[in-house]
Amino acid sequence: MARARGVAWAVFLGCSGALAQDFPDEVVLPGATVATSQGSEGARVNPASVPTNRGRSVRVTHTRATAGPREDAHESAFTFVQPLPLGFATALGASWVHTDGPGGSPTPRGDFLTVDLGLGYALQRTLSVGVRWRFFASPDENNTPTGALDGRGSLDAGVWWRPWNRFSLATVVRNALGPRDPRLGLDRSLLAGVGVRPTGTDMVTFGLDGLFPESGGSRWRLGARVWVPSFGFLRAEGAYDVNRGAADTWRASLGLEFYLGRHSGALTGSVGSGTMVGFGASAGWDEQRGRGVPFGPMVVKIELDESPSPRAFGRLLWRLETLRRDPAVRGVLFAPRANIGGLAEAEELREAFQGLRRAGVRVTCHLTDASGGTWYACAGMDRVSVDLAGGVRLAGVRASHFYLGPLLWRLGIRTDFVRIGDWKSAPEQFTLGGSTRPAREQEELLLEDLYTQLARATAAMRRMPEARARETIDQGPFTARAARQRDLVDAVGTLDGAERAARALSGGARVVDLDDYAPLQPRRWSPGPAVAVLYIDGDIVDGESSTIPGVGIHLVGDRTVVEAVEAAAADPRIGAIVVRVDSGGGSATASELMWRALHAAARRKPVVASFGRVAASGGYYVGVAAREIYADAASVTGSIGIFYGKADIAQLLERAEVGVELRRRGAHADLDSVFRPYTDDERGLLARAMGELYGTFVARVAAGRRRTPAEIDRVAQGHLWSGARAVELGLVDHTGGLLAAVRRARELAELPEEYELVELPVAPGGVLRELARTFLDEPSAPSLARAVATSELRAPFAWLLTVALQRGGALAMVDWPLALP
Repeated sequence: MARARGVAWAVFLGCSGALAQDFPDEVVLPGATVATSQGSEGARVNPASVPTNRGRSVRVTHTRATAGPREDAHESAFTFVQPLPLGFATALGASWVHTDGPGGSPTPRGDFLTVDLGLGYALQRTLSVGVRWRFFASPDENNTPTGALDGRGSLDAGVWWRPWNRFSLATVVRNALGPRDPRLGLDRSLLAGVGVRPTGTDMVTFGLDGLFPESGGSRWRLGARVWVPSFGFLRAEGAYDVNRGAADTWRASLGLEFYLGRHSGALTGSVGSGTMVGFGASAGWDEQRGRGVPFGPMVVKIELDESPSPRAFGRLLWRLETLRRDPAVRGVLFAPRANIGGLAEAEELREAFQGLRRAGVRVTCHLTDASGGTWYACAGMDRVSVDLAGGVRLAGVRASHFYLGPLLWRLGIRTDFVRIGDWKSAPEQFTLGGSTRPAREQEELLLEDLYTQLARATAAMRRMPEARARETIDQGPFTARAARQRDLVDAVGTLDGAERAARALSGGARVVDLDDYAPLQPRRWSPGPAVAVLYIDGDIVDGESSTIPGVGIHLVGDRTVVEAVEAAAADPRIGAIVVRVDSGGGSATASELMWRALHAAARRKPVVASFGRVAASGGYYVGVAAREIYADAASVTGSIGIFYGKADIAQLLERAEVGVELRRRGAHADLDSVFRPYTDDERGLLARAMGELYGTFVARVAAGRRRTPAEIDRVAQGHLWSGARAVELGLVDHTGGLLAAVRRARELAELPEEYELVELPVAPGGVLRELARTFLDEPSAPSLARAVATSELRAPFAWLLTVALQRGGALAMVDWPLALP
């Protein structure tokens, strides 16, 4: 009987009737079974559950259990869970146990502290593994059971598997390595369980566990967790112990758990065999918001202090989509302090803000010294204000080019290019002192298209005639008061005033910074189905992707992209792929290899392309592998053409009195030599090779666009088009941004409304950079480097670098894109 009572109080310490061994290291709420628990609570039951958590999680629990007048046990526990990059996660925990005998006297068992460290890894979305090392410490003498454990440790290992959203399996080998003491229940054992969610969400969750110690007997636990709207969860549990050589015992537990934003709390009570009673209290914090007590309406303030990279811009769009889905978000205050990009990015932001407004969210904006693009993104909001010390630099669109031909000639450098397409004007920068007529004509057409879009959108957003909008643009830029006089903004004032106005428009909702905003916890077991966004966000080169620090230049390597595409195509979690192209192209060979990988992936799952500011030449080449293409009206696209060339520096070396001798075996062995020009025969050879590559390019486009090669050739020849005109010509399917492309991909894949985005490829920089981004805010670049990265000099520098890196290879590339001041 004493043995049965000892088993009972030790197991019962968790107030959940937890199926712990006699050693009470499970301190969880009722219903926390091995196959259903997640977060900081799951870390105490199964270390393999740690990688399933979508954010940081902290929980503190205190319990008290009595078994008649002879024993009274108290236990406090703390657990912290931290997700890590690359599918890893870690958990840190500690528990303190104190037991009293009659009248508060010490018991023979003694007191002890357990410190545990867990590490889990998600092998795939449905399968994860984990280990936990427990370290024991006790202030008692060595002649007590707990005192003998002082300084000892043990190892647990677990596996978690959720093949379907409604079903879960898990197992843990407890005390696989470590001390064994039957008096404390420290015995090697197997804990196995099954979890079921009949509705596929967290509305109802059931779990059944069985614990099988090596010494014999068994213990069974049935738990349930039921969602209570506008409160939290009702949690219940029943457990039964089959004890070898002693009476069987039972216990039942009930608890109420409430959620208030990121915070949660619970009260639990238990009864069991004989005189066993218990109660407990728990408090927790999660990075995501629980679905419980209404948290109150909020206005989310988004401050943008630096111009976003293509990936950061994509994340911003997705955050806006998350806000649109959250019923607690009544308003959004956008306060940019940096240029958000060009007209294409501004159009995408405007599209996202309009989606918020259609969902009933009041959207306001406060500007300082706003570029034309930043103002354009905000112009259609419910309220636009500008700081008195700022202004609006709305003044139209422009393009800048450098022509290096005469300078190179004076230096003794002769450039020689073979190109396909009269409008393939990129090589002209190295060979001429100015643009040719076809190049000027296509750029004038692009500028007119973009200017017309800007004027029409300005007229619509600010409710004025188009003629007045054109006149206003031609009078820019504007001071704050001038912008208000011309009705480009609704008010002149401070950010504090903008916050007050946003609260008033949103019914008095409180203002929350975006960094402090907590999204709602998902209702499905994580991780759920996902759409992969594959970024082609830089010039395309052969080999691996790389980044040049300080100046913001990112080169996209075909090897990196192909590996990411193949992984996404094989991952059952990823239902569709969105190819986000923000690239002027680069290596024709690398573009072809990327196209092949995406074309193969499109046979397995939907592939949709989204064109950003520029998706031309090699960037367009990659995109035509998609089933459907979305482009912003202001995107620069097309430029279906190829060129090849080199620079001959023989005269430069001759002036420097440097002698060069060439010897070869083979008529064209030194074709790519920079010490001599092409021969007429070599130029003909290269022209034929470029013709074949151009034919392949056109064939890829024709197949993807379901046209004939002749139809594509008529709009190709290196011609650049705006996104809106590309839709008219059949080179693009739809006008729209990244969010529109993601929604379409979800529809084609028939994914549920609750889905995730996965960024691919993993950003370069290695594990250390990912760890730094996880735990710390990524530091800003030095001011000089940041200025270079955001200046117009960056684009031509990046272009020249890519051309230099790809010497000896055919290029499908355009020069730097248009700019919106």
